[in-house]
Amino acid sequence: MRFNKKEVDQQKTWLERWVFNNRLVSVLLVIILLLLTIYLLHKTSFIFEPIKALFSAVGAPVITAGIFYYLLIPSVNWAHDKFHLSKQLIVLIIFLFVALFLVLFVVYIAPIIRDNFIVFFKHWPDYYSHWSKRLQVWLSYPGLKPIKNWVLDTNNNFNKTIINWSKNYLTNGIAGVGKITRVITMIVITLITFPFILYYMLKDGDQLPRYISQFFPARTRPSLLEVLHEINKQISDYLRGQILTAVAVSIMFMIGFSIIGLPYGIWIGLLAGPLNLIPYLGSFLAMVPAIIIALFGGIHLVIAVLIVFVIEQTLESRLIHPKIMGASMNIHPITVLVILLGAGEMFGLLGVAFGIPAYAVLKVLIGRSYHWWRENSELFKG
Repeated sequence: MRFNKKEVDQQKTWLERWVFNNRLVSVLLVIILLLLTIYLLHKTSFIFEPIKALFSAVGAPVITAGIFYYLLIPSVNWAHDKFHLSKQLIVLIIFLFVALFLVLFVVYIAPIIRDNFIVFFKHWPDYYSHWSKRLQVWLSYPGLKPIKNWVLDTNNNFNKTIINWSKNYLTNGIAGVGKITRVITMIVITLITFPFILYYMLKDGDQLPRYISQFFPARTRPSLLEVLHEINKQISDYLRGQILTAVAVSIMFMIGFSIIGLPYGIWIGLLAGPLNLIPYLGSFLAMVPAIIIALFGGIHLVIAVLIVFVIEQTLESRLIHPKIMGASMNIHPITVLVILLGAGEMFGLLGVAFGIPAYAVLKVLIGRSYHWWRENSELFKG
């Protein structure tokens, strides 16, 4: 059956008018396709089991190498452009400095952290008992009666979590030894393998976009390279900004707690850096053990801890965050929190590790697709 040109034009016009150029229909189609994709992924989740197994084997060294890559690649490119040295030589020089830093860390800093860690958990029952007595006194006020039971239950659950964690990972039982052995084995394998991965990433990483683009039609390669460059910039800016901010937070807390003489101040300061990766809640979580320990030193030490916290928050929000994160991907902290919680709940460690990078990729792809739609759809013309 044949259609003449007029009938074809009429049919095309009807399709464009009621489907492609209809905002409601377009939104419904996108929602249906999204739900269908989620349903298919749920029904075929077994397909991804080999990927999970592969990730459990190589995930740690690859992620570690990726983090160091985004931290070090600006220095590699700067030295390459400034001094016209080969990237192989620059990478080897950087590796020597990193190795020197790691040696100094293991020899001088790691023992201090280890000793603080052991002594802290040894004295934790005393800290908790003292804190609970103070808490009972504070909650004896009539105005706090509605929340008294909730606060006490939360306090007890927190203590049980600390005790269970210490029993599982710090005891010498068979199960504890097995877990510690697996963790140590994974750390050793990661430390041995990730430098090799990192070396080739720093040396040849800039060639990856062109290697990927060769598998696509020639007319699409310029646009593809732009998309890959934008995705890489989004991820690199975010990771670099978050890590540098966490390091700065750790240093500020360690210096502040050391000045006021807070016991285990170095350990708590180091803990505050990684916790700061959790938007809004990180620094407050790090303050919980600091305040509990400060109660042993009296009210003046508690006030000193709060002053350190206020100074750190002021410097972070007014100076460090705008300077370091100013050029990072424009993502709201609430969005980060939702992504980490949702991805962690659905995919575990895999989701936490790749939630933000996956969001960066989707953000660029959806943004590009929407831009193309605005340019080609009749909905946005006129």
